[in-house]
Amino acid sequence: MADFPVSLEFLKPGLLPRSLFFLTYLLLFLQPKEAISEEVKVIGPGESILALVGEEVEFPCHLSPYQDAENMEIRWFRSHASDVVHLYQERQELFAQQMARFQNRTKLIMDEIADGSVSLHLRRVVPSDEGPYGCRFLSGDFSGEAIWELEVAGFGSDPYISLEGFKEGGIQLRCSSSGWYPKPTVQWRDHQGQCLPPESEAIIQNAQGLFSLETSVVVLKGAHSNVSCSIQNSLLVQKKEFVVQIADIFLPGPSPWKKPFLGTLVALPLLLALLSSLALYYIHKQRQSQAKLKKQAEKDQGKLTAQLEKLQTELDWRRSEGQAEWRGAQQYAGPEPTMAANSRIP
Repeated sequence: MADFPVSLEFLKPGLLPRSLFFLTYLLLFLQPKEAISEEVKVIGPGESILALVGEEVEFPCHLSPYQDAENMEIRWFRSHASDVVHLYQERQELFAQQMARFQNRTKLIMDEIADGSVSLHLRRVVPSDEGPYGCRFLSGDFSGEAIWELEVAGFGSDPYISLEGFKEGGIQLRCSSSGWYPKPTVQWRDHQGQCLPPESEAIIQNAQGLFSLETSVVVLKGAHSNVSCSIQNSLLVQKKEFVVQIADIFLPGPSPWKKPFLGTLVALPLLLALLSSLALYYIHKQRQSQAKLKKQAEKDQGKLTAQLEKLQTELDWRRSEGQAEWRGAQQYAGPEPTMAANSRIP
């Protein structure tokens, strides 16, 4: 141990504050390194993170104060350290202990690992990923971890409203949507923003953990000219809404257009069936006529071909007869007399 000269000069009144400062600095200088290492902390993402279904979420962790973590073991886990999400050990990533549900979905970013800062990316988030997570740094003289909660939300499809028909003195509307998480809330409202009681409501969770819903309402004649179906996600504090306008002509009541309209609706299928039958009959007649014309054309073509063949045969016969008569006439006439070129008349 080093020997320090001790003097009582620091007990003088003017030198007392400076002596206290020197003693404090000396105690800090002689403090063991083990005591300093206990002040290192692991800082995680915070208390909770919100991730969207199908998207990517980041889990950043770092040491405070910053120090080299290349030779440390860094482990991301679920509720317990044995539930490994991703493991970095001995300067490499190890996948043998990784949970099957996280395989091929994690990516470690360690560009700043020399400063004690790393980040894990989890891809294709699903509802079952929801829950507690943690990251742990471990070395020969240090161990620390940070814990946080992952919340998952799914923003579903736009609501779709369909007209189901007349029911109980009004019109029945049906609203449907899918892909929500967690379980959404749905409301029917009129044009004044007043809630309409649903006739039915069914919310079902599929194998992937996402919710689909289907709800219906009966709209009576009167003030419900505009009706909306709104679906809200409680975590995202967002909603999707669809508004439909219903004309009075579609609502039951003493309207003079009601009976003609309903009569048209009843007669329309019969009219369509009659028109379809007429069209089929016309097509059938057309096909029969075309087949008859085709058969007659083939018959006429056969007759014409036979006549042409007959004429060709007769023509060939006449040609051969004419040639025979010409040869016979030449033989009967004999050779023609010839005259000398220099003959004179006496």
